[in-house]
Amino acid sequence: TTYEKNPILLFFIFLSIAILILLIACINFMNLSTIRAVERSKEVGLRKVLGALRNHLVWKFIGESILLTFIACILSIGLLELLMPFYNSLLGYSLTVSWNTLPIYLFLAGIIIIVGFLAGSYPAFFLSAFKPIESLKGKLRLGKGGSIFRQSLAIVQFSISVLLIVGTIIIMKQMNYVKTKELGYNQEQAVVVQINNEDIFNNMKIFKNELQSKNDISSVSLMSGEPGGFFDNFTFEAEGQHDIWKARTEFADFQFVKTLGLKIIAGRDFSPQFATDTTNALLINRTAATQLGFTPEQAIGKWLRNTYWDSTKRRIVGVVEDFNFLSLKEKMDALVISPSEDRRVAVIRINSRNIPSAIATIKTEYNKVAPAYPFEYSFLDEKFNDLYKTDIRQQNILSVFSALAIFIACLGLFGLASFTATKRVKEIGVRKVLGSSVQSIVVLLSKDLLKPVIIATCISIPVAYYAMNQWLQNFAYKTTLQWWVFALAALITFCIALITVSYQAIKAARANPVKSLRSE
Repeated sequence: TTYEKNPILLFFIFLSIAILILLIACINFMNLSTIRAVERSKEVGLRKVLGALRNHLVWKFIGESILLTFIACILSIGLLELLMPFYNSLLGYSLTVSWNTLPIYLFLAGIIIIVGFLAGSYPAFFLSAFKPIESLKGKLRLGKGGSIFRQSLAIVQFSISVLLIVGTIIIMKQMNYVKTKELGYNQEQAVVVQINNEDIFNNMKIFKNELQSKNDISSVSLMSGEPGGFFDNFTFEAEGQHDIWKARTEFADFQFVKTLGLKIIAGRDFSPQFATDTTNALLINRTAATQLGFTPEQAIGKWLRNTYWDSTKRRIVGVVEDFNFLSLKEKMDALVISPSEDRRVAVIRINSRNIPSAIATIKTEYNKVAPAYPFEYSFLDEKFNDLYKTDIRQQNILSVFSALAIFIACLGLFGLASFTATKRVKEIGVRKVLGSSVQSIVVLLSKDLLKPVIIATCISIPVAYYAMNQWLQNFAYKTTLQWWVFALAALITFCIALITVSYQAIKAARANPVKSLRSE
């Protein structure tokens, strides 16, 4: 796939997501700093009266931002050390941070300065622009422009959050799709033993025959590669074809079809009743027959010759139904199954429900033929985790990122709700005196605060559709992008935002109007 061929691409994708989350945090700081402007307005006015210039105030506030970023960086290093074991288990491999190198400190210093400037620049210029007379009289107004800017920042926050939620849902949906897709072969209760040492290689037929005599073993097949494993690519001359034809090749014994539970759709399986099958017979899959220009029935009796190493024209005796011997990220390919001697794997079908007993039987027979080597095995259905482990990790990491992004965005929305409730406290008091109910006031406040969330959802859904459609192109077999996925992401975001806003709205609506109107 794109990510496996170019792992640096995956690194940049997750780095981009981390930067987006950092951007959400910076937006929070900018929003909350400007919201606190009223509280700091008298400080700014007093400093200006005492002779402070605007550029001095700008650098003061940026310096505060950089200091806060530095403290956050120190805390993040502690969290990194604490959570590194969890993160390593999420990635599937071990990462370490070397704190005794100069580049890491230069990187941290760069992050502190860039984030400090990014988060602190707008509040610094905003606060330093206050007029001292208005500030000291307490008549400061933040203005409509500032409100629009804050709402715009909230829209950016929630656009990122919705994008990450959609990504998480679609990756989970795709992984569930490939988990449950019918692969065309029976992968249950099938044990894979690698033929990877000289002792078992020289005695593999004895190993196979001994296992097949046991009651808890259904069948054993020796082959060059199990489904999901390695399959050779060879070129063939084919009857009726002018051009050289290329196909995947499986070298297997006569129990291959039975052990994997494949379906013969034309012709027959390999059989010891036909003496020439060992040297002159082949099986192909449906896709191979189609590529050769035949129906499965027409392919029976046609010959193929492996141009790489074989001078014999072998006849096709049977066609098997297509089965996903490759990853579902790859399209179905032509497969030629030959009984030639090339054995690298033993696939053992267990007959008993007592799997530990069957494994013990296999281990006993293995130790008889290869006592000097450790017995190692895997289950055929475990191949899924190996084939899609990168995508599963993407799903897990993206889920964590999405939760983090939503949490940080809701912190910002909580601050925005708190500020709005404080700013409109007298309006709420008047409305209550005039007979407004708590419910109507909550609806009034929530409606204004949830507008950025609704706008963000409308903006992010088309972007999410495009991005996830591109990601799904990595799979030959993929789920569909259904409308309910985007509706669910929007609903999740809206509900979380509503819960966040409602707390402050209810608190403001239930406040005693006498306190808010006392000075009027």
